[in-house]
Amino acid sequence: MSATAKRLTAITVLLLAALMVAFLAARGMGFQVGIWPFASATPQIATVSPEPSGEPTPSQDPLAIFAEIETDVRALRGLPAPQIDPPQILTRAELADALAKVFDRDFPPEERDAENATLRALGLLTAQQDIAELTQRLYADQVLGYYDFDGQRMVVVTDAGLTAEARITYAHEYTHALQDAAFDTAAAHDQLNGEDDAEMARVALEEGDASTAMVLWAIGHLTAEELLEIQQTPIPDTSGIPPWMVRQLEFPYAAGAAFVGQLYASGGWDAVNAAYADPPSSTEQVLHPDAYIDGEEPIAVEVPDVFASLGAGWSIARETTLGEAMIEIWLEGIGLSQADAELASEGWGGDRVVVAIGPDGELALALRIIWDAPIEVTEFADRYADVQGSLSLNSDLRLVGDRETILLQATSAEALTALQAALGG
Repeated sequence: MSATAKRLTAITVLLLAALMVAFLAARGMGFQVGIWPFASATPQIATVSPEPSGEPTPSQDPLAIFAEIETDVRALRGLPAPQIDPPQILTRAELADALAKVFDRDFPPEERDAENATLRALGLLTAQQDIAELTQRLYADQVLGYYDFDGQRMVVVTDAGLTAEARITYAHEYTHALQDAAFDTAAAHDQLNGEDDAEMARVALEEGDASTAMVLWAIGHLTAEELLEIQQTPIPDTSGIPPWMVRQLEFPYAAGAAFVGQLYASGGWDAVNAAYADPPSSTEQVLHPDAYIDGEEPIAVEVPDVFASLGAGWSIARETTLGEAMIEIWLEGIGLSQADAELASEGWGGDRVVVAIGPDGELALALRIIWDAPIEVTEFADRYADVQGSLSLNSDLRLVGDRETILLQATSAEALTALQAALGG
């Protein structure tokens, strides 16, 4: 969720276990040298240590252990030490209170209302579901640690002391502290002004960097038993959480790690560092690194001027760019298979979505997408038609020319009719 991504850069149980599963699978296929999860013969990045440091003894001071991890990660990442406060260790019960404070601070009611309106107009949330409440539930059960941008310190969540899980979490979060000090990542997010696609692309760069550094640290400092233990970490129950939210949570880590791996393969950490001065501008560039390398920028798209037709009492709740990744997640969230959603979103060139809210809480949405080629228009239209009849929203998909689609969705037939009239019936 873009509203909190820039202030809560967290690693979760679900993601940590997935990262280690993929890493161990790569090792099992014979990749003993290389960067996870994309093994490459050149350049060689890290070699598995024959004698990892193992579990700390009970007598060791937690701050001393954290200091050792910081030294190791700085050496690995090649960035100077940040000026940060001492880390904080929270129990899972204490995390719920801390998250509530973060949400109250960084996700004010007007932003929550706009986010809810957008997700409901897309068909991803029901009128009874609230994105802030769902996200807090997901994070309270999942988060292992996060970097507090405002407090400038790491927070580690553990009820069992400095386990391997807690230490690898610290390696991940300390990388975020290094990024913030070296590249002023907090300010960079503020400058994006709530543009969802650019925000998700930026988070993918940072999480891919931190995930890569975390796994490389684990290779040299955890035993095989500890790595296996992390892999087998029980996944918390996510029942009641829409699956698309889990997919959205995963994206910056999985796609980001692949993106950072491509950068590293081309020029080591220098290439990764350079990306902070020239970050990916869209999730299309993250998903397809060649688009980033070739400088393929998203097409600027204007939304259709249809909302004046809705009459008095309507106001714009949100205007943003969804992007290729979120369009795929959205399509899967409304009923497509992952494979069909991926196919339908490929060939994205640019988009713009506007959501309006009426006097009685009615919602209306207009989404214009420019595609790279006519075949992509057909694939999107055909796949959307597969789920259109099952939506609880009134909808109309228009094909404009050979590379453009305009999608209208509304909670009432009257609102949809007004939008259609604005487009010429």
